[in-house]
Amino acid sequence: MKCLTINPEAIDIDALVERGTSLHGHCGPFLVLGIRMGLQALTLLHHPGYFGLRAESEAGSTPPLSCLNDGIQVGSGCTMGKGNLSIVGNSRPRVRFVADDGASISIEIRADVLRAVQRGEIDELGTLLRRRPADELFAWTSPTSPSTASSS
Repeated sequence: MKCLTINPEAIDIDALVERGTSLHGHCGPFLVLGIRMGLQALTLLHHPGYFGLRAESEAGSTPPLSCLNDGIQVGSGCTMGKGNLSIVGNSRPRVRFVADDGASISIEIRADVLRAVQRGEIDELGTLLRRRPADELFAWTSPTSPSTASSS
């Protein structure tokens, strides 16, 4: 079986958001942030996505914050159906990504970005969120390497 991969450096973000919109049913800022978060995790972990990676979301199951979870599926390839996306918390815009080799990273929406979305200061389609640098959108822990992860 041939498996898909995601190359965050070569991705067409607008096409990926369209794919996410088809899955989710509409485009919104949390969907876009979830897609960007998934891509950022793949970049930082040097991972191709879909398999060999799991995502543990603290975004819960109540919209609009839970819309982040659909974005995570599109941006990282981790899905509920494959069992490599799980909801482990409620109401916190943070996701922990863990690769099969033990490397991991936690990524969270920055508080100022979250407030702007909640106040309606971010356009509904998340157009600006698609292109803003990741460090302006998210805070993240330093990735643990496989050797660091196995020695703890």
